[in-house]
Amino acid sequence: MSTLFNFARPPFDRLDEEARERLSRHLSLCYFRAGDLLLKEGDEPPGLYLIIKGAVEESAPHHQFGDYGVDDLFDVRAQFDGRCRHRFTALEDSLCQLIPRHTFLSLCEQDPQFASYFTANLAERQRQQEQREQLGQKNLAEFILTRIEPGHLQAPLIVDSKLSLLAATEAMVSKGTDCLLYPTHDGSLTLATRKTLLHALTLKGLPLTAPLSVLTPTPLIGLPLESYLFDALLLMTRHRIKRLVVWRGNEVAGILQLTQVLGLFSTHSHVLTLRIARADSLPALEAVAREQQQLTRSLFAQGIHTAFLMKLIATINEQLIAKAFALVIPPEVQDKVCLLMLGSEGRGEQILKTDQDNALILPEGLTWPTQAADLAEFSALLERLGYPLCPGQVMVNNPAWVKTGSEWQSAIASASTTAKEDELLWLATLADAHPIAGDRQLHLPVARALREQLADRRDLLAEMVRPAVAFHAPLTLFGRLEQPPEGLDLKRGGLFPLVHGIRMLALEAGILETSTLGRIDALVAADRLSADYGSNLAEAFRLFIRLRLRSQLKGGNSRVQTSELSHSERDLLRQALHQVKKFQQWLTLHFRLRQ
Repeated sequence: MSTLFNFARPPFDRLDEEARERLSRHLSLCYFRAGDLLLKEGDEPPGLYLIIKGAVEESAPHHQFGDYGVDDLFDVRAQFDGRCRHRFTALEDSLCQLIPRHTFLSLCEQDPQFASYFTANLAERQRQQEQREQLGQKNLAEFILTRIEPGHLQAPLIVDSKLSLLAATEAMVSKGTDCLLYPTHDGSLTLATRKTLLHALTLKGLPLTAPLSVLTPTPLIGLPLESYLFDALLLMTRHRIKRLVVWRGNEVAGILQLTQVLGLFSTHSHVLTLRIARADSLPALEAVAREQQQLTRSLFAQGIHTAFLMKLIATINEQLIAKAFALVIPPEVQDKVCLLMLGSEGRGEQILKTDQDNALILPEGLTWPTQAADLAEFSALLERLGYPLCPGQVMVNNPAWVKTGSEWQSAIASASTTAKEDELLWLATLADAHPIAGDRQLHLPVARALREQLADRRDLLAEMVRPAVAFHAPLTLFGRLEQPPEGLDLKRGGLFPLVHGIRMLALEAGILETSTLGRIDALVAADRLSADYGSNLAEAFRLFIRLRLRSQLKGGNSRVQTSELSHSERDLLRQALHQVKKFQQWLTLHFRLRQ
């Protein structure tokens, strides 16, 4: 019989007219009364059911797996297996559409993309969803997803370090390039530009015959071939440089120039990141800070991948805060201390501005008479730039968050010994510390001390991980999305368990990485998580970030209304929250938590 079917529902929206007509011809309607058994273990499924009205429960003896409501499909797995693993019972009077199994499998065989919707894991389904959303929004996305190719590069000019400044200049002119590479005393390469040679001759007064080896070498900054152009732009912005070395294995593939990147980027309206990096005054910083949220709105509206958006905004935040630090802190002090970002900004995951979370490492014996006043002014400036003061006083204007390296290490050892509740929270907060200004090397001994203290202390890690399993995922008893009138709190029930649980696993493994996605990659590389499991946790994290951000940009409320989600988004969200629930159960077993 021919039955009206909603072909706007993914993945049926991708079927062509012939496939839609064939599906419509074979559809049938099924009515079940409350309590009716639709399928039982071992049954060969007649087909795939789509609920039009009512609710159906999936269960096994002594176990309930979940329930299905309007617009839900079941039993997908049985279509491919040929047998049902569980039983399905009508919880109330229900009306369903039935797609015969042979029709469904035929559609899957003819269209692998259609089939992958049902067989893909969370990571694959999230990618499919983002691809659908990005159709028609390709301008900036194309640039961001473009990889560095040999055609983007300037051929490298590598010369001997004994070459004179005059001969080096002539070589650059002959090759039509503005930079060259030469080996240092230890055999590693360093880069010199026309500007480098000009300063050597005019400002330092070196003779034309002086060899390149007398110049002060600088560490090379670069990326491997096939990296994203977007990452190249971020790296240039962060280090304020105009060229990168691009590597092919251990060999130099070429030089990537800023002008080349901007040439590819010139058709887009978001070169704001470069203006941020070059803002050298308070008015300029304030102007950029005011535009930051609009930039986020614009990028999000163009369908930019969540991971890229987080990277970009993290770079903007880092640039703004580091520049504010440079404007306020005395020049003779700036390079001697180390400014740390904590919390979501330390992890590079704060897309919209929230409370300040920062700390400072001082060198031993530093004389800084105006320290208190300068740090108070810095916190006040950040507030003017849109970063509210931290209610918990986790800021450099609080002396508790300003210590020498040895004092930080002593405090870490002390907190690990006494292990009071507030001290464990303090240790967890410090685990996200990321240096963004000053002498960043000061942070490494502190970061290592924290991980060394905790790596073998499973008792402490077990206590510290408890908050990650304390909040339940917003799912009903039967595994469906809760629908509170105020919306779902994905930070409490989704993001926090993931972020904090991954943070504890990273501390256990001694991993220095601070971002959640970076920690997942490191845990997979260390065989602490399987690749598939890590991929699914990462995609759940990205989904929560994207849905919360969309809600915040739309109305300022971070809670997510399920009624505003598409069918695909509801399916993805439910699957992601089930991943969180399983992750919490795994953490409980892994750390042997006692209830």
